[in-house]
Amino acid sequence: MAKISTDSAAFKSTLKTGAERFLSQALAHALAQGFRTPDDFLRHFKPLDLMVALESAHDLRAEILVKAAGVHQKIAIKKSTSSGAEDLRISIEEGLTDAPAILELFPADERVRYLDASKLWSFLVEDEFWSTPNAEANRERAIGRMTFTLENALHEDLVSLADISDGITFEMLATRMPHKELQKLVGHALRLGRERKPLTEEALLDCVSLQSIVGYVPLEHIWKTVIVERVAKPAGFLPTAASEPKSTTGGESKSSSSPAKERSSTAPFLPKEEANADAGKSIPPSKPANAPPVTPPRPADDSLAEIAAAEDDVDRLIESAQRPAPEEEARRRVLEKLAGISRLPPHHEALSTPILLSIESMYSELLSASTDEAREQCIRESFPNPTQMSSALLALIELLDPSIDINDPVIRDADVDSLIKVVLFEERHRYEQAHPSLRPAPSPLPPPSASRRGPTVAPPPLPRAGSLPPPLPPPGGEKRAR
Repeated sequence: MAKISTDSAAFKSTLKTGAERFLSQALAHALAQGFRTPDDFLRHFKPLDLMVALESAHDLRAEILVKAAGVHQKIAIKKSTSSGAEDLRISIEEGLTDAPAILELFPADERVRYLDASKLWSFLVEDEFWSTPNAEANRERAIGRMTFTLENALHEDLVSLADISDGITFEMLATRMPHKELQKLVGHALRLGRERKPLTEEALLDCVSLQSIVGYVPLEHIWKTVIVERVAKPAGFLPTAASEPKSTTGGESKSSSSPAKERSSTAPFLPKEEANADAGKSIPPSKPANAPPVTPPRPADDSLAEIAAAEDDVDRLIESAQRPAPEEEARRRVLEKLAGISRLPPHHEALSTPILLSIESMYSELLSASTDEAREQCIRESFPNPTQMSSALLALIELLDPSIDINDPVIRDADVDSLIKVVLFEERHRYEQAHPSLRPAPSPLPPPSASRRGPTVAPPPLPRAGSLPPPLPPPGGEKRAR
């Protein structure tokens, strides 16, 4: 077994299988060395992708929403997938969090545990560092990365040294090694022969390091013959489309070009007579204008099973097209829930789905809070930003008290503190109406003489935009006049 370099030992995965540990350590190494960036990761895995993948990991998903998006812990656990994804997306767009902060909360092992392995592999190898143009741009860096990849696979028992030598081939190594290195290797083999020891792969690495071998052989060759064929493909990292082409009953690939196709591809560049002769058959000079469309012959290898499979694919496509989109389904559910608790705003069609989801999250805690301070805190923690909070509170005020004109600049331009107090005031008033026995006793009227002697008191002016409405009456206080 080859020795593992210091870089590969920097992070040790604790996942169960060797393939999972290999992928996790490769991800950590690529990000740590700057081969890939956190922004590259979020380009491959959008906020919705992350929230969908973490649907079963409630605690991890809630931690990301709390620490990255600023959602309250109790609300984060109850967030729907689409609502959590929207909160995370808005937090990224508003600069409240960024890709490195999210990856810090989402360790490499957890990424491999919950995200699709083939998509992680696509993210990891997107830069194609092994290709000749990319490798030549920074050859030492590319050699180091390839060496790490091989050592990582060796350490996790995904390949053996024999697999590596079979992939590279001794012929390739012999033609690529410098003359002095070959002389040294021959001398080493002769000394082993005198000791009656074979020249194994392990003995070869005692004479020539793995990194030196990687440097002698074209990286594209190592990547295709060792990494792809002996690591990625057996481990299931390659996307389905990258698997071997489907073969026909004759054992030949459907995608392979036939001689007739090759001839037809050259025909446009030849004179018409030569092209026809090369194809081995005459071609009509032109097609009659009224000729019926020619139906291509059905391939002989189409079996009933293949036809049935094609029909199943069509049925799945139709079913997928008829299925509502995730956001539409989330909006339908939240509208039903808000209508069920009589808190669906009258003009809800003007509100976005994230705002409606935040209103639902707010009411899951608001009506059970015991103090006004707790209710106010619940409202503030239910919305990711003041703009969404203001839109939601205005819509609720219109629902709770239709006599209030929310288009009045005094109400429309009020700050969120004022709007919160109005919503709390209206909610308390509704509660007292639903529970008459809990209403506080009205204050006694002043004696007539005092009323006649006292000056006439004018009603207080309407609050200006941005000013606070009157404070909520404490329990047992004066009843609100309607």
